Amino acid sequence: MASLRDELVQPQRRLPDLALTSASGAGYRLQGGGRRSPVLVLVHAGPCAACDGYVHRLGAAAAALGEWDGEVLVISPAGAGEPLPDASFPLLHDSEDRVAAALGVRPPAVVIADQWGEVHDVREAGDEHRFPAEAEIESWLRYLAIQCPECQGEAL
Repeated sequence: MASLRDELVQPQRRLPDLALTSASGAGYRLQGGGRRSPVLVLVHAGPCAACDGYVHRLGAAAAALGEWDGEVLVISPAGAGEPLPDASFPLLHDSEDRVAAALGVRPPAVVIADQWGEVHDVREAGDEHRFPAEAEIESWLRYLAIQCPECQGEAL
């Protein structure tokens, strides 16, 4: 059994270094670098009003999430439907569910990582589609934006 100390000093789960294709046909790397903290929203195949509604709500909160350097990326299996017309962030196709497999999650799910690709929160929404609230995602992004990389690990 891992102790709390082990959780603190052992390397965390990282985003996979994968290239996905956007709905527009452009290539996109999950570990793109820069200051942005990726928020991956993995939806399941097929039309789903609950997943679409959540993506729409995140679209409405895009300005608040972007204020804390958040970058929402919707990831769906290829052929999962048309791109959402009101989405203010990329829709990426993952025909083999490589992202979900690499992260050990079952879509629908939300994964929040920092700018270096370290995963900080993973939430499987389950069949009930219990996604984290937009305010909770904003809170995570605020934490990631203001953490001090020079100070990480000082208490270890």
